Amino acid sequence: MAAKSAPNYAHSVVHFTFFLLILFAIYPSTEALRRFTPNDAKIAKELKRKAASADTTSYGQPVAELATKLTSVDHFGSVQYSRNDTYSMRYILIWPETKPNASSPIYLFCAQEVTLPEASPGAGFYSALANSTGALQIWPEHRYYANSAPYTPTDKFAHFTIEQALVDHVELVLYVQNMFKLTTNPVIAIGSSYSGQLSSYLRMRYPDVIAGAISSSPTSFGCPGLGLDPSYDPYGFAKVATRAASSEGGSAAACPANVQKFFQTIFSLGASASGRKTINTDMSLCSDSTLASDDDVQSLALYVQNQWTTAAQYNAPIAGLGQAGVPAYRVRVACNYLKSTTLSTAQLLGNMVSALAVFNANTTTSNGCLDISGATAEPEPEAPGTAEPPSVTTLDISVASPEAEPEPNARPEPSSSDKFAYQVCNQDQTPVSFDGVTDMFFDYPFDLDANDKSCAQQYGIHSQYNWAAYNFGLSAVRQSSNIFFTNGIYDPFIACGPTVNISATITVAVYEGCHAYDMGTPYPEDPPSVTAARKQGAALIGQWVKQYNTVKTQIPLSNAANMFVLSYSLGGYTQVVNDTLAGSTSFRNQQVLNSSASYSNSVAAMV
Repeated sequence: MAAKSAPNYAHSVVHFTFFLLILFAIYPSTEALRRFTPNDAKIAKELKRKAASADTTSYGQPVAELATKLTSVDHFGSVQYSRNDTYSMRYILIWPETKPNASSPIYLFCAQEVTLPEASPGAGFYSALANSTGALQIWPEHRYYANSAPYTPTDKFAHFTIEQALVDHVELVLYVQNMFKLTTNPVIAIGSSYSGQLSSYLRMRYPDVIAGAISSSPTSFGCPGLGLDPSYDPYGFAKVATRAASSEGGSAAACPANVQKFFQTIFSLGASASGRKTINTDMSLCSDSTLASDDDVQSLALYVQNQWTTAAQYNAPIAGLGQAGVPAYRVRVACNYLKSTTLSTAQLLGNMVSALAVFNANTTTSNGCLDISGATAEPEPEAPGTAEPPSVTTLDISVASPEAEPEPNARPEPSSSDKFAYQVCNQDQTPVSFDGVTDMFFDYPFDLDANDKSCAQQYGIHSQYNWAAYNFGLSAVRQSSNIFFTNGIYDPFIACGPTVNISATITVAVYEGCHAYDMGTPYPEDPPSVTAARKQGAALIGQWVKQYNTVKTQIPLSNAANMFVLSYSLGGYTQVVNDTLAGSTSFRNQQVLNSSASYSNSVAAMV
């Protein structure tokens, strides 16, 4: 059985029996025609070839478009108005067959820390909700995560900031609103994990553009200086992971004590060569993973710690979330190997290997030994997780990522995880500590100085630990409105997010589930609290849309999109078009679209 995809920025379908099937009709907009590469043209052709009929809602069959928009690399610098300082931002539009009207909502699915194909465009509960309510969907790709990055090697992530990314989203929204003449329509920002941070930040910073925000499993509150009461607890992450392995989390009662005993045992044995040999034997460590030093023992401890915390993060009520073969409630299953209170040292070490195998469907023990060569020192927020049913057909743009011809002497492109590691170092730092007393792990406090030194060595930057506090502290949250935060109770990152209502219009739902689980496709196994969180989110969106549409008929609203004549897509929120610039002719004159007898809702028909 195929694995249910991990919830990347992503998620779908209102009812399990109503599968989201997306029919593609590629009508590139102006920028798509001007900026698409030959490979993108192949993508469009392949998407049409893969098009399949879909179950229609009362708004008709959804249609999708892959396009690009010319966007400023630097929205705030002195070279902002230079056409050379641009990149092509990929995005996907999904709209109903019945074209949106003046009151139709627009759902902005905030960009994730992955490429656009990996973000599963068109998937998830809220995408299905959009289809059922006649909403236009916008799925942008985050700057620097595109496979064909427009930046020179000398850029070194200079403009890889959350502030720049937020304006990317705002400019894209205003550009699309103008293109479809929906400049007074309410926009709802939606995201999970990192993209959930972006959705809430957009509502707080640009309330004139974003009418409301859904923010699932954000880590926005996982930093010092926010003014929270109580303040952020860096040990909370470990405590929540421990709870998932306890009887309170549905696991064997002796599990936390045995996990803690495991760490005490390997540190004790690992102090001598003979003890390390015992660990190598009893845990059947592979040749490239055997322990030969104190540092190796530390690496093993960090590996096991990370396996348990990640398992808690994705402790889903369904099997196969993220990887085929992983059971439902994986922490409970693993704890069955550690339920005895009388395990010998050899049994404890051997049973820990069996428990770890549960988390990765035996892949790390497939060669008859335990391979820990991929050990990591510290858990970081992963891409939003979402459960997708195998039979669901979502937007497949995997062909959109062909291998580009390497330039002479070019350095290899960093992976998405490497790029997100840069973001974490720069602005998204979440200090996480362990003490081995209030949790089942071992004493491993967050070392601010060592972390900052590591960031400086790797990326040449110093962490902005107070960035979120300075930009989006509690006072900023309290002065905002129309934000719905959700968190899964098994997810250790719930320690970094709000768990109680902040105000009458900044509300929170905590459900029995894992990281961003509420964003995914509904399953029969879902606990009632997950269903309730989804219903609450859908109801709030309806309330925000109604409120926005009611107010705009009572008082004259000045939508930011109306301030500009977007003849030329660079700019929008930060730049007025200068018609004297070369190539900046009117948008209408640049529109070169072929008519289609098959679809009445092409871009040409929409504007």
